[in-house]
Amino acid sequence: MKDPKKQSRKPKRSHLDKDDLWIINHFSHLIKKYPGKYVAVINESVSAVGNSPSEVEVEAKRKVPEKMPSVILVPREEELACLL
Repeated sequence: MKDPKKQSRKPKRSHLDKDDLWIINHFSHLIKKYPGKYVAVINESVSAVGNSPSEVEVEAKRKVPEKMPSVILVPREEELACLL
């Protein structure tokens, strides 16, 4: 019998759903189209755009109430230059 304290533990990984992966794959498009805006993504498409995270979350949930949207603040191109 193995000692439970000695068992190797797998590191916890953050879970990315298909909408998060869609954001990653379309990030450059989002930067060009929605710089400085909050964007909600549901079912791999932009479902709401606005100036606050709560605004876009409410709008996205109104459109698709059974799903929790992925909400991000899209950076401006000049903000990304500071990261390089």
